[in-house]
Amino acid sequence: MVKVLKILVIMFLILIVISTIYFVIEDVLGGSPKPVIRGLGQFFLNNTYNIYYKKWWSGSPETVTAILWDYRGLDTIFETTVLYIAIIGCMVLAYKPLTNILKKYDKEKHGLTLIVKTAVKIIIVLIAIVSINLALRGYISPGGGFAGGSAYAVAPLIIIAGYSIYYLLSMGYSLNKSAILRSIGLVILVIIALAPLMYHGYILQNQMKTHTLFPGYPVNIGPFYIGGFLIFMNIGEFLIVSMEFIMIFILISLYLRGGEES
Repeated sequence: MVKVLKILVIMFLILIVISTIYFVIEDVLGGSPKPVIRGLGQFFLNNTYNIYYKKWWSGSPETVTAILWDYRGLDTIFETTVLYIAIIGCMVLAYKPLTNILKKYDKEKHGLTLIVKTAVKIIIVLIAIVSINLALRGYISPGGGFAGGSAYAVAPLIIIAGYSIYYLLSMGYSLNKSAILRSIGLVILVIIALAPLMYHGYILQNQMKTHTLFPGYPVNIGPFYIGGFLIFMNIGEFLIVSMEFIMIFILISLYLRGGEES
């Protein structure tokens, strides 16, 4: 039986390799990018940060972020909501009572070597800096709340690997705190999205549009450029994504160890 499974796995891998080679040679997946920009792409490039014609502009030179939050913001909100609900489902299905978990932590017994732990301390600082930069600068450069949140969640994962889940919890990370912070992120998104309705505007309206009284979110606050509501949406998304991944990492680690929490 084991030999049969090995043969099937090998045949499957060979099939994948052959298929990949065929797709690349025959350009089945679309081939090289065409030199001509499609009409929709041309619209975004012409209007995202067009200071001379602001009827459709987004107030941000970062076209991808503008598309995600301004031009097709409802889709992004729905995706975030799906992730939010999925984490709730994971909590319901995988949660088990965990009592006195921190009492099991022994600094000498848990974790890897001192060299690894020292490297982890340096790496998590760099991860935090890069991830926050991705989130806060996502409206003017590649990045955004989802990218920044995903990057930040790697730091607790490295701590779990280098030290232990017990050390992570002793640092103050917990399911309850993560749930609160992700809820704050969702509240930020909801408030920013619905605020234009108070001025007879549209849901997720960033800048001034025709037939509405909403003047649009400010592109600048004093000397600081913020790109309308884009920076606030990225902050909210950063909180949601980072905290939800952290919740999953904590939940899985505790569940696998079978500990008990008070």
